[in-house]
Amino acid sequence: MIIDIEGNRKDYEQEREARQRRLLAYAEEIQKIALGQTDQLLKELIDERHRLGMTQQDISDITGILPSNIARLEAGGRVPTLVVQKYAAAVGKHVELRLVEQEQSV
Repeated sequence: MIIDIEGNRKDYEQEREARQRRLLAYAEEIQKIALGQTDQLLKELIDERHRLGMTQQDISDITGILPSNIARLEAGGRVPTLVVQKYAAAVGKHVELRLVEQEQSV
């Protein structure tokens, strides 16, 4: 029995490249979904901040998040849900984001 090592290597390389392309396409699709959800949520949060007359510095003072990080977040420079979206997709689930009123404690 003759083993075609060169042929096996080529098959392996082709399969590896195909797998990498599939994974990249999968990751890009998850990122699009996460960005879409995050963009809408951020828009709602920014609108609410404006409605309340708050600045990014006010948010920083309340949350302890650096103002520069809040600015990047509001500009879409951060996608905080991306890792969670990828994790959820890996286990056959998805994440839904929505902005709701905070419950008041009595």
